[in-house]
Amino acid sequence: MVPRLSPGLGYGGIVNTPRTSRQRQQTERLMNLLIALRASRGWVSRKTLMSAIDGYSGLDEVAFDRKFSRDKELLRHMGITIATRAEHDAYGDAGETGYRISTADYAMGDVDLTPAEVAAVTVAAAFWAETELGESSAQALTKLRALGIDLGQSAAGPGSVDPGTAAHRLASANFATALHHINAREAVGFRYHKPGQSVRKVRLEPYALLSRGDRVYLFGFDLDREARRTFRLSRVEGGIAKLSGREPGDYEIPEDFSPQLALQSSSEMAVVAEATLRIRAHRADPLRRRQIRSDGDDVIIGYSDVEGLAAEIVGFGDAVDVVDPPDLVRAVDRRRETIRDSLNRLGGTSVLSA
Repeated sequence: MVPRLSPGLGYGGIVNTPRTSRQRQQTERLMNLLIALRASRGWVSRKTLMSAIDGYSGLDEVAFDRKFSRDKELLRHMGITIATRAEHDAYGDAGETGYRISTADYAMGDVDLTPAEVAAVTVAAAFWAETELGESSAQALTKLRALGIDLGQSAAGPGSVDPGTAAHRLASANFATALHHINAREAVGFRYHKPGQSVRKVRLEPYALLSRGDRVYLFGFDLDREARRTFRLSRVEGGIAKLSGREPGDYEIPEDFSPQLALQSSSEMAVVAEATLRIRAHRADPLRRRQIRSDGDDVIIGYSDVEGLAAEIVGFGDAVDVVDPPDLVRAVDRRRETIRDSLNRLGGTSVLSA
């Protein structure tokens, strides 16, 4: 028996205000769908879902299939799979397609983090602590502690890491908003002002966010230009909002989409300089593939963002040394020194050797 579940009623019988937003209605519908499927001992029929959940009641078969399919896809991206069966067991409704969520599909597996992974999580949480993403970071740490993860096993803990101003430049309100819409796969609209051009309204199906240095870029499919485009977040005027008339999850991110390749080919970051790198044999292949020419054993690549390239080089550890230009050498040295200092605060070599 599946109880009647209305959008205004959540866990514990808490009544919400009647004027709920579409996003909130969707969240409550998904929660009620989970409750309905987890409360049943067997398969739940379409007819039962349409009568028990207000978000589906009043819909015809076609409209229900469309909305239910979107909801299933959103839950799948959260790691929850709804199983479908045409023939039912003794607890299901006969003659109709049924749905259920098994314990194995719903339950969260054990989380086991090494000391090095704990260090990475705590540094990331500290980095975002004083930004728009601070609350989400704190919630993530709380959930890990609730699972029994010892986040105090590093020497100093997240409070000792100073993120500086980089986190504040990165995590603006639009950063957090864009990240939310990407995770929900919601088409968005915003005003964009590129230097030397007039402001234009953009309608975008967002795919990803990627940062280079302290710059953040939003990638997606431009609905008006009918092509993939890149937008620097700092050039967005005002806020980013969900497009009216569009439902969450109503578009797919192409399997061949690569944020790194999109950024390299973007006119937003035209190549303006060259870097000479010394790359150890059989290492850092992504950098090797960007070679525009060579100088003896050295590899020369093009770039436009010193800090962005420095971050990429540091990510390859000791596989890459910068020969030229001097400002890139200094940027790489600064980043490596910052990493050494942070790791020393978190336990030094014991963290790295974990």
